[in-house]
Amino acid sequence: MKNIITLKNVSKVYRTKDIETLALENVNLQIKEGEFVSIMGPSGCGKSTLLNIIGLLDNPSEGSVDILDTATAKMKDNELSHFRNINLGFVFQSFHLIPSLNVKDNVALPLSYRKGISRRVMEEKAIEVLTRLGLSNRMKHTPGQLSGGQCQRVAIARAIIGNPRIILADEPTGNLDSKMGQEVMDILHKLNKEDGRTIVMVTHNEHQARSTDRIIRFFDGRQVEG
Repeated sequence: MKNIITLKNVSKVYRTKDIETLALENVNLQIKEGEFVSIMGPSGCGKSTLLNIIGLLDNPSEGSVDILDTATAKMKDNELSHFRNINLGFVFQSFHLIPSLNVKDNVALPLSYRKGISRRVMEEKAIEVLTRLGLSNRMKHTPGQLSGGQCQRVAIARAIIGNPRIILADEPTGNLDSKMGQEVMDILHKLNKEDGRTIVMVTHNEHQARSTDRIIRFFDGRQVEG
């Protein structure tokens, strides 16, 4: 399997007027196509910063980020937005669903940023992924009418509706109890094994991490394992 994500000598420094914080230091990382990788470490060690850089939501202070054989450093903002929309799906701990939209419209939202897709096609694709994730009877509900586990399944449906090759999950079970958390993990494993999607997951859950292909550990912004 070829590398689908490559970080070379990546560092990230956050600067304010009075302080400089080193969030990541000289990270060299390769993730292969079809891998399910967990990123672990104590709070504040740079895990979410790393995920944001892989997801092209933040830029490294130094180093290079190649995604799908594409050097991203020279891409303009509109090019990055289009690249993210086509190739990356995001799942967050706090779901980040829009409260005023129903489930179907929340899931269809990423497709609304693509040219040439009709409203009918967007709705059909939303129904398809929601049915796959067992939410066909919740399409007209709003997020406030759902349980935490259901909200996270909606978020996963939104992440995969555009058929991205990479899913980035930041503490996807962090707000769920153990039963719902395991249901979410089962879905992610199925997306990895059946669909061949590459998944990079930040987690504090050692048990869940051990069920993935590889654990990458960070401490104080440095990669110490994996």
